[in-house]
Amino acid sequence: MPDFYARSTRGRHFFLVALRTIVAVALVAGLFWVGLHDELVFHTLTSGWQRIFLLLGLAERAAALQSGISGLVTTRSLPAVITYALLYTGACLVLLYAALFSVARMRVVLGLYAAVFGACALLLLGGKLLGDASWAYQLGRRLIDFIVSPLPVIILIPLLRWHLPLARPAGS
Repeated sequence: MPDFYARSTRGRHFFLVALRTIVAVALVAGLFWVGLHDELVFHTLTSGWQRIFLLLGLAERAAALQSGISGLVTTRSLPAVITYALLYTGACLVLLYAALFSVARMRVVLGLYAAVFGACALLLLGGKLLGDASWAYQLGRRLIDFIVSPLPVIILIPLLRWHLPLARPAGS
């Protein structure tokens, strides 16, 4: 019986590693494609949001909201930018989970992402409250560009694998 259990555990482990590898490769390819074709992605998202706002009768309200956004923050459609950022960040988080294999590591990743997004929000809100402070907008924009890029993934995978090794089972 122990031999069967050991083989089924090894088979399950192999399957999970293979699945994580496939997911990671697909996400890397997808993120690479999105990075190369970001203008097409933004155009598609902007068109989609415009259609949604027209259907809901909110086109004028969306335009008014967009006109209140500083050009130092973005010149693109705010809903498209937010959608892009959330989808890109979500894909990066799934990629990090597939590469890191650890809930403890992912807690660190989520904390770091939340801290950077919180800093971005504080800088953008602070820039607005300070009467369109360009330094706050520019710093917030730089942080947004950093977090919505492959750089955090490239930095966090080796860093967390080195500093937070996987726990070894007792008795190993």
